[in-house]
Amino acid sequence: MIYKTLQRIWHYFKCVVILRKEIGVKKKSEFCDFGKNSTITKPFLQLSGCSNIKIGDNTTILSNVRLAVYGSGSKANITIGNNCYIGFCFSALASVEANIEIGDNVLFASNVLVTNENHVINPESTTPYMDQKLSAQDVKIGNGCWIGEKVSILSGVTIGEKCIIGAGSIVTKSIPSYSIAVGNPARIIKQYNFYTKRWERYYGEDEKR
Repeated sequence: MIYKTLQRIWHYFKCVVILRKEIGVKKKSEFCDFGKNSTITKPFLQLSGCSNIKIGDNTTILSNVRLAVYGSGSKANITIGNNCYIGFCFSALASVEANIEIGDNVLFASNVLVTNENHVINPESTTPYMDQKLSAQDVKIGNGCWIGEKVSILSGVTIGEKCIIGAGSIVTKSIPSYSIAVGNPARIIKQYNFYTKRWERYYGEDEKR
């Protein structure tokens, strides 16, 4: 009992005292916009291309984050809205001329990846995959979404408002607003019915037939 109590005290101390070390004013000034009362907790893994990154007001980003816009003179941008909460080990990676846009009031669990880039894979080329050209498409996550643990959101995806993406899902296609999606690849299992005021099972086109 005493051991468990001490564990809880240590966990609280580690999260609230140690992990609340934030990046300084100088680093914040490198961003295109860094909103009021927003924080990024140290240590961070990567903060690059900050002049192309906007963070809204009252947004919390926990430690080991990767926010990166690649390419010298890149026209890509990362935008994170107001009142977001982003868990440990979050990665948002943007390149070429496509953007990543995260709305307001979005909740991310830990170990989430959002990327707008992909390699153009040609197995007949003598060029290794790592050196082949990158392609990119915009990624958008709507207001009020909840993104679960270890979710990957890939290039070209739009997730509508108030969606829930289950833990471990890989999102390869767009998800309409007010949907719950899970799996690899992620598929919609429920949608909110405003008439019945309930989440109801989603029947895909194949099931409807």
